[in-house]
Amino acid sequence: MKNKQRKKIHERIEVVFEDQDLIIVNKAAGILSYPVGEERAESVIQLIRRYWKVQNNPHRHLYLMHRLDKETSGLIVFAKSSIGRDSLRRQFEDHTIVRGYLAVTNGIPRKKAGKIQTYLARDQRGRRAVSRKGKEAITQYRVIGWNETSQRALVRCYLHTGRTHQVRIHLAHIGTPVLGDPVYGRPGDGHRLALHAEALGIRHPRTETPLVIRTSMPAEMQNLLGARGNCIYFQSGALR
Repeated sequence: MKNKQRKKIHERIEVVFEDQDLIIVNKAAGILSYPVGEERAESVIQLIRRYWKVQNNPHRHLYLMHRLDKETSGLIVFAKSSIGRDSLRRQFEDHTIVRGYLAVTNGIPRKKAGKIQTYLARDQRGRRAVSRKGKEAITQYRVIGWNETSQRALVRCYLHTGRTHQVRIHLAHIGTPVLGDPVYGRPGDGHRLALHAEALGIRHPRTETPLVIRTSMPAEMQNLLGARGNCIYFQSGALR
């Protein structure tokens, strides 16, 4: 399927694909996926509707199918039709959607690749955590670069399930939390949440054609890892 031309709709949001059933955007860190309570900050949903209004088409449906945390950057897909909504809902429920993340971790994982398989539930404080109960969560990961001096690593993760905060909890579970994670990480590191939703793969709702979108890691995340020349290892083509 041909990817439509990328289009900036806001200083920190870019449309990377849009047709009659879908709109996929790449958002920067600091943007809400959708309006929350009394929060006055602009959300992706509000900015998409504003973009459509400028195009004189303000009355389209827009269905939120998943979300990213405010401080996580990367790809989000929305449905624009009932066909798109129903198809994406089934794909999310069946865990057939490809969701890839890049994370800069505080610490270097001992094993450079593996599968993290746990159950996630809420703990006594109401926070999500690894548990003997709850819902199964599976993350495949590979370390694609690391810096011995800063003791940071660049880790690519793919979700086999899509639990809330799954990547953040799983990387913390193996002792290398996402840099800048205020909930599951090490306090006081002073950085943004170094997590980016870099890849999204779905079957198009109307044609069943595979559609795969990838984005580049934001420069500020690469700067957190350090220059490539300072990395002990960097997999060829790791960020393509």
